[in-house]
Amino acid sequence: MPELATVIRGVDAVLPHNRSKVDLGIGAEGRIAVIAEAGTLTGDAIVEAEGLIALPGAIDLHVHINTFFGGTTTRDDFFAGTSAALFGGTTTVAQFAIPRPGETSLEAVDRTQEEARPAAVCDYVIHGCAVRETYDASLAQFGRLTERGIRTLKVFSAYTDTIGLSLGQIHRLLARAVEAGITIFVHAETDSLVREGIEEAVGRGDLGPHGHAVSRTPLAEDDAIRSIADLARDIDATVYFVHVSAASSVASLAELRARGGRILAETCPHYLFLDASVYDAPGGEQWICSPPIRSAEHRAALWDALEAGVIDTVSSDHNCFDIAQKASRRADFRAVPNGLPGIEHRLPLLVGAAITGRLGWVRLVQLSSETPARILGLWPRKGALVVGADADLVLIDPAGHSNLGVGHMATDYSPYKEMSVSGRIERVYRHGQLVVVENELRAARGSGAWLPVHAAPIIPPWSISATRRGR
Repeated sequence: MPELATVIRGVDAVLPHNRSKVDLGIGAEGRIAVIAEAGTLTGDAIVEAEGLIALPGAIDLHVHINTFFGGTTTRDDFFAGTSAALFGGTTTVAQFAIPRPGETSLEAVDRTQEEARPAAVCDYVIHGCAVRETYDASLAQFGRLTERGIRTLKVFSAYTDTIGLSLGQIHRLLARAVEAGITIFVHAETDSLVREGIEEAVGRGDLGPHGHAVSRTPLAEDDAIRSIADLARDIDATVYFVHVSAASSVASLAELRARGGRILAETCPHYLFLDASVYDAPGGEQWICSPPIRSAEHRAALWDALEAGVIDTVSSDHNCFDIAQKASRRADFRAVPNGLPGIEHRLPLLVGAAITGRLGWVRLVQLSSETPARILGLWPRKGALVVGADADLVLIDPAGHSNLGVGHMATDYSPYKEMSVSGRIERVYRHGQLVVVENELRAARGSGAWLPVHAAPIIPPWSISATRRGR
């Protein structure tokens, strides 16, 4: 038996296939050394965890920390953003390095690393991004990106007047990505349909939050998903559609997968737990994001897709703007910075859904930890409670409650407006070290590790069968 630095005793652990009451033994090197029958392990430190639930540390595949958008910058730096992530049970984040004017993909990655290295308190992965201005130069950098451990890259099919790419450009990029072994993340909205929707809303004088909501239609999202999935299937590229929001998109994804495409998809908590009525509320501009939050009908379809396996992950799409940044531009939705703060609330919302029976515990882990780790080629080092994995774990009190106010995010509002959910995070461990306890952050600034990715998905997430989507 190895010497154990910490034993989490008698915890109800969500393992890859089931829940089981066990002892989790953490070695001095910060990895899970042994999983044993409850009450059988001893170690230097014993944490009595009777009545608590252990999850692997969550992995947020979609965050925008210290990001410039629409003439303004989000309020959080990497210390603030990753601190909020830890308080919310997320021990690894994946940051999009969106090029600023004149930057190539590699230059944006370098800048992001310099920003994160001295400040991050959770582990982090960096996604590359390709934008219109430096498209050719970025395409030529794919080999250097993979050498640096960048195996995921984002493109936008909207915003073609600034950062977005044409379908022809996306097709060429997909072909190059296949050669380089890169997975392409896609913001999928057909630009011409979005422009038409915006023109119609403006023509009606509908310039408030409601105008934003109706201008970016489900058709715009669905059409882009279908078009780009067809391009990808023809050349066997792997694509990951971010922030899926619409019922028609879910139906298309199911159909496209049945035809054999290497297609992955995420949704976000605001599409699962809110609806379009937020745009009619006072301060409705606070919920402006793209695609917009949709009606209850779309929300129900997304929940069905989670259970059916059509949606692979739930990510926050965290953009930490504050009330003033939104309100100062509310007279015209086109000027309002897009995005919502949410890095701290993603896991608590999903835990609440599991406690109330809306979501199975094994499925929760797949959506929040396991499948993100697989997509990044980091599983089983990350995303699972298994021997040899990094001891990133979260202890949940299912009898407690969490208030989803501002929390520790660098903003002054929460999209969930003091919503309370079942379950409370009691402790968070990163590499076996206790980093959050009793509302206290114990991680040192800059202690988070950059995780270069040098492997493709170990087991393709689209091969996970229905039998794995357990309770």
